[in-house]
Amino acid sequence: MVKDKNTEQRIFDAARIVFQQKGLAGARMQEIADEAGINKALLHYYYRSKEKLFEAIFNEVFSNIVLGLQNLFSKEMGILERFHAIVEIYIDNLLKNPHIPLFVINEINQNPEKIISILNDKVVIHMKNFLIQMYQEMNEGKIKKVDPFQLLMSVIGMIIFPFAVFPAIKGIAAKNQMPVETFLQDRKQIIIGYIENILKP
Repeated sequence: MVKDKNTEQRIFDAARIVFQQKGLAGARMQEIADEAGINKALLHYYYRSKEKLFEAIFNEVFSNIVLGLQNLFSKEMGILERFHAIVEIYIDNLLKNPHIPLFVINEINQNPEKIISILNDKVVIHMKNFLIQMYQEMNEGKIKKVDPFQLLMSVIGMIIFPFAVFPAIKGIAAKNQMPVETFLQDRKQIIIGYIENILKP
C-alpha cells in the first residue's frame, strides 16, 4: 500500500489534538485513529507506535525553527542582531503552530527525559554557540555584562508565554478589536526593546 499524504496529515492533526490533551503517556492509538476518522490498523500502517508518531510531529514542528537557527548561525552578525532574528524566527513559527508550546510544556512535565533528548539533538549546539558569542562580546565591551543563560531564559519565556496561554491572549486581543496575529507581531518589538535595554552599554 502506498502512503497517502492526505491521510498522513489527518493523522498528524489528530495526534496533535490527542497529545496536547493527554500527553504522550495518556494518549492511546485508538483515540488518535478515532480523531482522524480511520481504523487502528491503518494508523499502525503509517506509525507502528505512538512514540514514533510523537517524534514525527515534534520533528516536523521544530524542523522549521531549527532550519531558521541554522541559517541564522551561519551568518556573521552581532549578538543584538542575532537576538532580533531569534525573536522573529520563534514568533513567526509559533504563530503557525500556536498549540505547540503547551504541548511541549505538558510533555516536559510528564516525560522530561524524552523531550530533553530530542532538544539536545536539535538545539543545544546552537545554544552553545550563542552563549560563546555573548561572552566574547561582553569581554570586548560591546554589550553589558549579564548572565547570558538567565537573559536567554527570560527572552524565551517572553516569547513562549503568550502561546502557552493562547486562548486567553486571543480573547484579550479580540476585546481590543485586534487580530491576535497583530498583537503577537507587535510583541516582537516589546521583546527586542527589553533585550536592547539590558545589553546596550
